Amino acid sequence: MYLLEEDLKFPKDSFKSMKYQPYEMKPSFSMVRVYQWWNYWYGEVYISFSGGLDSTVLAYIVCQAYRKYKLTGKIPLVFADTGTEFPEIREFVKTYTKWLKEQFPELDIELVVIRPKHSFKWVCENKGFPITSKDTAGKIRKLRHGKLSEKYRNYLLNGDKRGKFGMLAKKWQYLTDTERMPADISEYCCEALKKEPFKRYVKETGRQPFIGITQDESFRRENQYNHTGCNVYDGHTIKSQPMGFWPKNEVIQYAVEQRIPICSVYGTPYQDKKGNWYFTGEQRTGCCVCGFGCHLEPVPNRLQRLRTSDNDKHRRMCEGCLQIKNHGMTYEQALNYAGIPTEEVQEDE
Repeated sequence: MYLLEEDLKFPKDSFKSMKYQPYEMKPSFSMVRVYQWWNYWYGEVYISFSGGLDSTVLAYIVCQAYRKYKLTGKIPLVFADTGTEFPEIREFVKTYTKWLKEQFPELDIELVVIRPKHSFKWVCENKGFPITSKDTAGKIRKLRHGKLSEKYRNYLLNGDKRGKFGMLAKKWQYLTDTERMPADISEYCCEALKKEPFKRYVKETGRQPFIGITQDESFRRENQYNHTGCNVYDGHTIKSQPMGFWPKNEVIQYAVEQRIPICSVYGTPYQDKKGNWYFTGEQRTGCCVCGFGCHLEPVPNRLQRLRTSDNDKHRRMCEGCLQIKNHGMTYEQALNYAGIPTEEVQEDE
């Protein structure tokens, strides 16, 4: 594996192996991508800032790049306040912005808070619950309510001669039965709560985003990154993902080495005997009542942890969301029907 010297690019056919490059090279490569994105858009850019690990480290790297390449202009840290973030995250985005300003006093850094038009409750009641995964939920929604051709419906249920890659997994097909499962399931939650307000911000300002996506996010995102690389200048989703080739383990390592503050909800970073980095608290943040991926978590899952949290705000948020109804079925009942436990689990259990 090698780098092209003129602009520090990886060969186009080698994106899949980028994450295996030496850790020491990655910050510099990410900063080059930041510079290229800033240069292409004449500085009309912003950071999509969730307060989570990846976007926190991304914001620091972007600021490092501005300092290194003497870039100018405002650096908006844009936070979408959906109402479903951990309370600690909502406070952290303020304190972290202040910390960045202290570390980079020469830069024009500001926190911008945007909000969706609809609430999590509205989305659940009117569009469906976020259960299983975005991809699976979308297929369930199509099979239940979409005007599909018989050929496409059969493809979603059984695959075709090319294989079964795009079909709805057999283990989830029972969720398409509206009699047994009256509540709707859909992928619309992320669209309404996160994508819509950011699209609105881009339209109003003309700025284009830096996004803290890493290859460890999901198979779908890794596959997309392998095709597009860090900076996507055209198409349906215009974005820069300067850390797209970083494994999560190295993101934590970098945060520790650079002494970058991380939200308290993650707990304390630690390294195991094999050299891998983890957190003592939450491993991921985002919308804390989201059901996507819950089926993959060991007991206690994120909702069970919220229910038994020492933080009263956590418990009240969880209890309130679990009682939201769609077609007479609560979110909790729908999760349980999908095999996702929500009952309280004590630590000694």
